[in-house]
Amino acid sequence: MRIILPTPVTPAALLASNIPEDDHPAWGAGVTYARGARVVAHHGVWESVADGNTGHDPAADALGSWWLRIGATNRWRAFDERIGGQTVGGPTITYSIRLPRTLNRLAFFNLDAASLRVKVTTPAGATIHDRTEDLVARDPVGTFWEYVFTEFAFTPNVIVAAPLPAGATLDITVTGGAVTRVGEIVMGRDTPVGTTVAGTGLGLVDYSVKQRDEWGGLYIVPRPVTRTVSLAFQVPLEGAARVQSIMERVSSRLAVFYAGEGVDLWGTTVAGILRDYDLTLGHAICDGRAEVESLA
Repeated sequence: MRIILPTPVTPAALLASNIPEDDHPAWGAGVTYARGARVVAHHGVWESVADGNTGHDPAADALGSWWLRIGATNRWRAFDERIGGQTVGGPTITYSIRLPRTLNRLAFFNLDAASLRVKVTTPAGATIHDRTEDLVARDPVGTFWEYVFTEFAFTPNVIVAAPLPAGATLDITVTGGAVTRVGEIVMGRDTPVGTTVAGTGLGLVDYSVKQRDEWGGLYIVPRPVTRTVSLAFQVPLEGAARVQSIMERVSSRLAVFYAGEGVDLWGTTVAGILRDYDLTLGHAICDGRAEVESLA
């Protein structure tokens, strides 16, 4: 079991992108907005909640008297700590980021693309990492007949190990067909916790509302579905205090949890929050469990 503690991508760190911030007109201090009008300000989309809305900076409206934040702009949805909302581009989506500190992992979620290129360049201009990941794959098959008729799919979640020194430039290129989508990009430090063991489980939490009328008819109001992973792991007794410290740091924070290095064939990789954790001390080996729920 491993955990990636994220480092946020700030406006100062994002050097360039081919995704424009033209979702709506930019907010203007001298413009009067009617109820329902939408603008772009501070890398977010805002909707006016009142008529005669003039001179009210959306970011300074702490009480929400004038503006309601709808979400991140298309460019920034890849960094908004949400899996469901995707940055949508044409054949490619590119980001260039100045790394604020030394890191070693990148995680990508809810991808709809054929390939992913990660390039890292030092401040002196030397390329220290340049690799392209093929995201086209088939579901596992058991017969030649299934091989012939099983459709190709895209790998939605990818973890990339790469040297990411402070001050270096990280160039990300996601390539698809006519339309390319990226749900979330997380960069951070990878922390090994313990050895994942049998007993790890997967699940879902459906937040949809399900109601029946007086004749028994079923009505469903669709809402997000999140993934849950119950990671069972073991650590030596002398490592218990270290694990406890790691879990304290992770609590109430977004993090990436995954079973181990390599291709995740079981769907255990989750970007989300720690819901519950316990570690039972043994004579030599400690048995632990981490309950994790994904972002929506």
